[in-house]
Amino acid sequence: MIKEKADAWQMELTEITWQYEKILEDFDLTSLNLKPGPNHWSPMEIVQHIILVNTSYFPIFDQIIQQQYKSPFMGKLPFYGSKMGDIILSSMNKSSKIKTFNSWKPSDKLYNNDLKTKFFKQQDQLSNYLSKLEPFLEENLMISSPANNWIVYPLDKAIEIIFAHEKRHLSQIKNLLKSN
Repeated sequence: MIKEKADAWQMELTEITWQYEKILEDFDLTSLNLKPGPNHWSPMEIVQHIILVNTSYFPIFDQIIQQQYKSPFMGKLPFYGSKMGDIILSSMNKSSKIKTFNSWKPSDKLYNNDLKTKFFKQQDQLSNYLSKLEPFLEENLMISSPANNWIVYPLDKAIEIIFAHEKRHLSQIKNLLKSN
């Protein structure tokens, strides 16, 4: 069961990455750096945001793989963590704007092709983590959000949240570029 789930995640990540590759290669940097308004992110800022969010999980993943991760206090309440994960995951599927944590806000600047390279490298790292985390998925580990220790959810829910977050922003980027 766990192996099938991990394989499905790898396929899903491959599909998501391909979708990003397609859209980031179809548009020039001018279009990708264009903001729809003063309080909105450009497509490249959205990509930077995804990198910030995803890579903030990597130290947690490393600790889990090295078997040094200490479950947060709130993680000792599985019902709370499970419910919190469900709430966050369902929020990814809503069209309403969600305010992000400051640590995940992109820099307000113009980006070049290096950001695309960094994004795809980060996607490869995420794929590698999925493989290495597979043995730990059966342990029902609760992890805290990299942005807030009081927000906890199961490890497998974290992966689903990462994917839902990437899909949400992929849709946002497509809509931004469609309106340009």
